[in-house]
Amino acid sequence: MESIRLLVHEPLPGVRNMAVDEALMRSAQREGGVTLRFYRWEPGCLSFGRNQAARGAYDADAAEARGIDVIRRPTGGRAVYHHRELTYSVTAPAAAWGSLRETYCRINRALANGLGAVGVPAVCAGDRLPMARAPRPTARACFRDPLPGEVTAAGRKLIGSAQWRDGGALLQHGSILLEDEQAVVDKLRTQQTNTNIESVAISLSELLGHAPDAGHLVRALIGGFEAEFEVAARPSEMTDAERESAVSLAARYADPTWTWRR
Repeated sequence: MESIRLLVHEPLPGVRNMAVDEALMRSAQREGGVTLRFYRWEPGCLSFGRNQAARGAYDADAAEARGIDVIRRPTGGRAVYHHRELTYSVTAPAAAWGSLRETYCRINRALANGLGAVGVPAVCAGDRLPMARAPRPTARACFRDPLPGEVTAAGRKLIGSAQWRDGGALLQHGSILLEDEQAVVDKLRTQQTNTNIESVAISLSELLGHAPDAGHLVRALIGGFEAEFEVAARPSEMTDAERESAVSLAARYADPTWTWRR
């Protein structure tokens, strides 16, 4: 691997963000190569993990009344609210960095190192421990539980990530909290809970006393990836074929039968 292709995108609706991530993964299947992408979400969006139980557990009408999109990710894991955050994605051939665990931990180390450059004391939780079995994909929120290998700070979960492998390629993406709004996840449940998700998740705003400039944060994270993988990140654009693929894939992510399939 001589370099990483770098994409930095303007905020997009959830349907388009997920379609682009999958299109980049499909490109890695065909062409090889590694792509690092950073992006935001507009409007705010609730996303479910690929196999998470959501039908009957979340209130679509309540989300619509609040102007919140609802989608289902191609990756696993549990519910996340995307708004005041920065999302990263990495797509690559599945064999690029070894096993799922090895790849997961290397990507998360790159993120933690990049965050260290902006003064965030980020670490990978239980980095040396055996990979834990992922929790059963219930309606429980993603930021409830830091798992081994995930990026934490002050013992609390800072980045929620998930990885999917298919057809010889991988997609890993995750949310870096600028502000902690994850309580929205519980507010959109059909049955309210009394637990306080804000006591479990932690945001960069809480850690630093302010939300960092997104551009400065992206540059620091790029440096973390360049150091971890010992390659340069080269700014680029999506190819015409990738854009066409993303348009085609968006139809599935916009389909309620996919979003509410379970």
